[in-house]
Amino acid sequence: MKRVLPVLGMSLFLAAVAAAPAHAQYFGQNKVQHRNFDFQVLATEHFDIYYYPQEADAAAQVGRMAERWYARFRVVLGHDLTGRQPLVLYASHPEFEQTNVIEGPLGEGTGGVTEGGRRRIVLPMAATLADTDHVVGHEIVHAFQYDMLGPTINAMPLWAVEGMAEYLSLGPTSWQTAMWLRDAAYDDRLPDLDGLNDPRNFPYRFGHAFWAYVGGRWGDGAIGQILNALAVPDMAPDFVGTLQLATGVDAKTLVADWHKSIRQIYDIAEGAGRPGRVAGEGVVIGERTDNGRVNVGPALSPDGRRVAFLSSRNQLSIDVYLADTSDGHVIRQLTKTAGDPHFDSLQFLASAGTWSPDGKRLALATVRNGYPALAIFDAENGDRLDEARFETLGEIFNPAWSPDGTSIAFSGQAGGFTNLYVYTLASRDLKQLTSDPFADLQPVWSPDGRQLAFVTERFSSSLDTLSLHGLRLARLTVADGTVTPVETGLSADAFDPQWSADGRELYFLSPAGGRANAYRVALGTDTATRFTAAATSVSGITPSSPALSVAADGSRAAVSVFRDRGFEIQVIGADALAASLGPAPEEPPTLPPAPDSPGLIAQALAKPAEGLPAPTAEPKTEPYSPGLQLVGVGQQAGVATSSFGTYFTGGIVLQFSDVLGEHLLNVGIAANGGVKDIGGSASYLNRTRRWNWGVFGERLPIASGAAGAGFVDVNGQTVFQQQTLIFRETYTQVGGLVAYPFSRTMRVEFNTAWRHIGFDEELRTTNFDPVTGQILSDMKENLPTNDAIQLFGGGAALVRDATTFGATGPVVGQRFRFEVAPNVGDLHMTNVTADFREYLMPKQPVTFALRLLHVARYGAGGEDSRLTPLFLGYSTLIRGWDSGTFRAGECTPTTNGSCPEFDRLLGSRLLVFNGEVRVPAVGLFTGRLDYGLLPVELMAFYDAGVAWTRDETPTFAGGDRSWVASAGFGARVNFLGFAVGEFNLAHPINRPGRGWIFVFNLRPGF
Repeated sequence: MKRVLPVLGMSLFLAAVAAAPAHAQYFGQNKVQHRNFDFQVLATEHFDIYYYPQEADAAAQVGRMAERWYARFRVVLGHDLTGRQPLVLYASHPEFEQTNVIEGPLGEGTGGVTEGGRRRIVLPMAATLADTDHVVGHEIVHAFQYDMLGPTINAMPLWAVEGMAEYLSLGPTSWQTAMWLRDAAYDDRLPDLDGLNDPRNFPYRFGHAFWAYVGGRWGDGAIGQILNALAVPDMAPDFVGTLQLATGVDAKTLVADWHKSIRQIYDIAEGAGRPGRVAGEGVVIGERTDNGRVNVGPALSPDGRRVAFLSSRNQLSIDVYLADTSDGHVIRQLTKTAGDPHFDSLQFLASAGTWSPDGKRLALATVRNGYPALAIFDAENGDRLDEARFETLGEIFNPAWSPDGTSIAFSGQAGGFTNLYVYTLASRDLKQLTSDPFADLQPVWSPDGRQLAFVTERFSSSLDTLSLHGLRLARLTVADGTVTPVETGLSADAFDPQWSADGRELYFLSPAGGRANAYRVALGTDTATRFTAAATSVSGITPSSPALSVAADGSRAAVSVFRDRGFEIQVIGADALAASLGPAPEEPPTLPPAPDSPGLIAQALAKPAEGLPAPTAEPKTEPYSPGLQLVGVGQQAGVATSSFGTYFTGGIVLQFSDVLGEHLLNVGIAANGGVKDIGGSASYLNRTRRWNWGVFGERLPIASGAAGAGFVDVNGQTVFQQQTLIFRETYTQVGGLVAYPFSRTMRVEFNTAWRHIGFDEELRTTNFDPVTGQILSDMKENLPTNDAIQLFGGGAALVRDATTFGATGPVVGQRFRFEVAPNVGDLHMTNVTADFREYLMPKQPVTFALRLLHVARYGAGGEDSRLTPLFLGYSTLIRGWDSGTFRAGECTPTTNGSCPEFDRLLGSRLLVFNGEVRVPAVGLFTGRLDYGLLPVELMAFYDAGVAWTRDETPTFAGGDRSWVASAGFGARVNFLGFAVGEFNLAHPINRPGRGWIFVFNLRPGF
């Protein structure tokens, strides 16, 4: 009976054999804690606000906002939250991205998160108090949803969950939601309930519109009724059925009535088609052949001949491009964040670039290594000329280059509040121009350099009542800091100011009349004139995103316009700038159905003082205490039957964490057979500082074996005998690790551990009567085994991961892991791992993926027979060479029963090369990186590798160990985001007698 090589996954192989601790992440990008946060806790009536001293004033205001929202929602939803509600606050978005409460990266578009396990709300201060108030309300709605529904929240589709949070925090008025509705109505694609699940129909906006319709027609109390009905125990939750029951209308009729009300309120007949663009036949930058593309943040050069803008045109990231305004031709790409992420963020939601007066340089607000920075580029060749980092600030927005070229003004966020700053280029000095809790945004220099026009909350808001009523224009005299309002005569918000060439007028955007358009106002007057007529709106991604740019010489303007579920930039000439289109056509201020009387939410929003706690001179605060609580339980139990016997299988994993996620404790135990097959682990990880450290202990039994049967003679009697051989290797280890991330893409890891490898071999022999089948004897025998191995070792690894993923794997970028792990004790050896991977996309949608992998045990101990040899034939290494693919006829007969053709796959050292050409199936027809609803990626591959030992060297080193290789084709399928399966037909190249072999792998190799 010959022992069968155990088939282990690569992660187990590397963790238990190559001395990489199982608790380290092999690849993956880092969440870097660039700053040390000394958290404290502010206790209000219902909330625990976790904050740090730099944002103490902001935390006090957020506490008041939270209590006001609580008072509103308990009435509308008819529910009180269970226990106290944690809310973790960060002073800016780059600081929020460093949180450990939420695992994984947090993108620039994430305004806040409420996690369901412990109902923790985590959010940053937004650029304005009004936006912060909205996000606080939105996330508290999620806290109510989780508390009321528990696991049944999964019965609600994403659009219903997010749309409800938007409606209850914004109310029935939103010009941006109306913008999405008009855009869909023009193209006759207003979604039904199934269509609302399509991610192209932005769930926040269409969900908001749907709940506004329900609240407007049946009253806001119906929303609470629906939530309470879904939460009824012992009932299978049915969202559509509950919706129909609460409204008394079947779903089809409900949707038809909703669509009808949209068309009525916006006066868009079915089949009417879309009106023309803002500028008629003007140049369009980033005109789309596919809907949903982002082209935003236009910044015209001083002479108006070029425009810099932010775009998703490569479908992998948001980057800065330069285009010719005469014909829309894209001249060059200035940044390349996919696969080479020099910047953490380009601030595409809230900022745009600014040109130097001579038109040769472009400055951008960015985030690099967790800190805000100004990056200055050469507009002619895209070279990065300079970079200024501001460690006293959390984030910067909207840089504006002064007319004399000596300084750059911008909005900067510190302590959670946004004010104006000016940075002097030569001296690198930073000066703060305004200082108060009200947001000051979007500064722009007057042509003479004496004033800054900007956007502010200061003239429309009150801190006493937290009455936050929008944005107005203002002017600041730089010499003495005097601030005066700019009157426009419009009752709606005004933002994104731009100066006329003579300094006598301001151009700006306003959603007056229900849709955002561009206006101009002569200084000293209070009458604004509209000069664009966008069918949807002149807008960026958020209500206050920069969407207007006017050339310094007044020759052109550029606007970002929402069209066909995306954004395009339109260039308009001097004649259009001077046009007078009359007052904006008035539309109802609320979303359909615009009821005659305001509902509960609209009434509450109109009374900001109700439910608002008074400011507290000495709020109740205390230091943060990191107590651990159970946050997750995973368990499994069952019975497994195989040729080796019938065994109990099961396990449980307990996860503990503190509120801030800085201390993690995991304890698990698992059984997969008898007592000898019980394993367990415990680990603790401390993430309070940039240096992460942890300790771990583990017992991991690995069983392999073989079975045989046949007729034999026992004491002169012929019996049918079954024999089962079980071989166990049990790995026990205790150790520690530390890791330091240099950046989001690069880190270093160190580990040390004591390891014990025990061996056990058991033979079970069962004899049967060949006629009756009766069991004659059943014996277990413990066979002699190798001595146990004790090792003391450590390791160091340098890891980089700068990849950008598609739907089924990386499509561009680079990743590598170089690790050295020496061991002493019963064996002296050094484990080495060198894994380098490159993903190249010379032209969409084709990716060339390359991997070069070397795994080895160097030193005399690496050849020890007690160690399971390294195996080249795993399907994640060389496809088509797995142990299960070998047939007896392939082996050259030997005296010891070995198979040389198989044994050449075993050794103490491996070298592997993999090459793939990948393309998404849908992308074959569109020529772009498109995956469709069920992402399928087609590929052709070539794998090659060689395994060797100290004594049997490969052919390229003068030995006789030859390369093995395979080629073939296959597909990777993303099963609705749950797992990626790989299906291959592989043809071993130098393996006589074997043709095509089907290979399935649930965890693709690279």
